[in-house]
Amino acid sequence: MAHEEIPRRRLMLGGVLAGAGILLAACSDGSPSARQTPSPDPTPESPSPTPQPSDVEDSEAITKEGIREKYESAAPRQWGLEVDGVMTHVESGSGRAALTLDACGGPHGSGVDRELLNQLQRRGISATLFVNQRWCSENQSTMEQLVDEKFFELANHGTSHRPLSVDGRSAYGVAGTASVVEVFDEIMENQEYLADTYEVQCQYMRSGTAHWDEIAVSICADLGLTALGFTTNLDDGATAAAEDVTPAMYDLTPGGIRPGHFNQPAAGTGQGI
Repeated sequence: MAHEEIPRRRLMLGGVLAGAGILLAACSDGSPSARQTPSPDPTPESPSPTPQPSDVEDSEAITKEGIREKYESAAPRQWGLEVDGVMTHVESGSGRAALTLDACGGPHGSGVDRELLNQLQRRGISATLFVNQRWCSENQSTMEQLVDEKFFELANHGTSHRPLSVDGRSAYGVAGTASVVEVFDEIMENQEYLADTYEVQCQYMRSGTAHWDEIAVSICADLGLTALGFTTNLDDGATAAAEDVTPAMYDLTPGGIRPGHFNQPAAGTGQGI
């Protein structure tokens, strides 16, 4: 697929490291060690059109029934980490790359790497934090602090951390959504929870396991959200050792996006960064 730059909508950018910049993060409930990130094509011949997010006031008028009627007959042709419409690069003119960190939630994913967050704050490094509703529910006091933190932008990581599929596909053993309506609910239940509970209006969405089909990505756009993927992985689903995370922080060209985690304090992510 074509790798397309995020347009004018803002993604928090970290400070420049070794002329390359700071990175972004994704997450998986499945086996992270099995996760192989495809090599991006830096010079695509025919960029695929990107679904453009709807204006906020337009997306507010979009109903679950309207989405169902629009897409109920659509048959997806793509599935994976990189499908049409998923953003995998940021604008590279500044010489920076994007750092994002995910919090997946669930029985084994509801921790908080406070030292990592504190280090980013102390060093003035910005990051986009993708939060799942399950994680938010278990960490309400932390969420209240993150909402007010100027270096962090909060983004939508789904309601139950499910891959976004209209026909029930799975990734890493994690069952995906199985219909257009389930895609809508996985996106919007967390979107509305964050808005109602913390007055946060997310502009970015990353599905659970970062897997999608192109129909789900189009639904994201209709709902006013940019589907954000990544360029290359940072911490292999929070399983990488610190000595592997550190060089990965430098091994990224301008415009790249790397995925890591801030919900696994025992992982090597924080120390490596």
